Amino acid sequence: MSNSISSPLERAVELCKADMALVDACIHHNLQSDIMMIPAIGHYIVNSGGKRFRPLLCLLTARLFGYHGERHIPLSVVVEFIHTASLLHDDVVDSSDQRRGSPSANGVWGNQASVLVGDYLFSRAFQMMVSDGDMAMLKLMSDVTNALAEGEVLQLSRTFHLEMTEAECLEVIERKTAVLFKAASEVGAHAADQSAETVATMAEYGMCLGVAFQLMDDALDYLVEAEQAGKPVGHDLEEGKITLPLIHAMQRDAVLAAKVEEISERGCYEEGDREWVRERVTAQDGTGFAMDRAKDYAERAKRLLPETAEVEVRKLLAELADFSAHRPY
Repeated sequence: MSNSISSPLERAVELCKADMALVDACIHHNLQSDIMMIPAIGHYIVNSGGKRFRPLLCLLTARLFGYHGERHIPLSVVVEFIHTASLLHDDVVDSSDQRRGSPSANGVWGNQASVLVGDYLFSRAFQMMVSDGDMAMLKLMSDVTNALAEGEVLQLSRTFHLEMTEAECLEVIERKTAVLFKAASEVGAHAADQSAETVATMAEYGMCLGVAFQLMDDALDYLVEAEQAGKPVGHDLEEGKITLPLIHAMQRDAVLAAKVEEISERGCYEEGDREWVRERVTAQDGTGFAMDRAKDYAERAKRLLPETAEVEVRKLLAELADFSAHRPY
């Protein structure tokens, strides 16, 4: 891959610079509260170095259909707030003390504050949708939020589920992660007043891109070093997450499968376990298998992009699908 400055993500950010400035202003405006802990934690996590991939996807999808209004600005913030709320809750559930190379919000303010500010962001997102005044949009985002919550519970119910299949793994990814990418592209198409068929096609594009993104994330957990990733790695199994690289490797390595069972019974790593598991997963090409699946989803996403749409943006959305399945971080 060429350097990150010319990555599709960087170019998308550059193309949507004016809109992203409006998104940032809208985020900060909607984090205002006289309860000082709310803007403090909200700004802390929103500004913690995330890619802003979901709002960007919403902006790009609206632009794909030549939309020139501003309705998609607060709606992309709605998607980002729901994502941010889920991160706050995730870090509490996973007992994570790091996010993107910095202390997590719960590591700084504690679990109670993180859960409650996450609740605030969810409710703020719904206030913003009511202000938008479109019942169809409210239905869309309430369905998404419900699916996301189901995905969180589903993942929890499958903690250390050693018989996890590829299909079960993909179900968790679709419900827990890809659903917000789906929402972002769906919202963008809806705001641009596209037909129900086009909105559904763009929703599917977002879903496929989101699955590719998460499968790559799961592979990177076994491949990259913490400094490169800006977050703890080799950590999924410790949290009881049986992801596709591990599923594929365990099917081919009985010694690894036995070790994972031992770790699950213990509930934690012992010294040397993390690196040993990572090496076995890589040796069995679990990471390569997951990355190939990610590429399959990226190809599906690209085929869903409408031929008649704005050429430059269509090309960029196709490249973003590829980027999701090839990114180095």
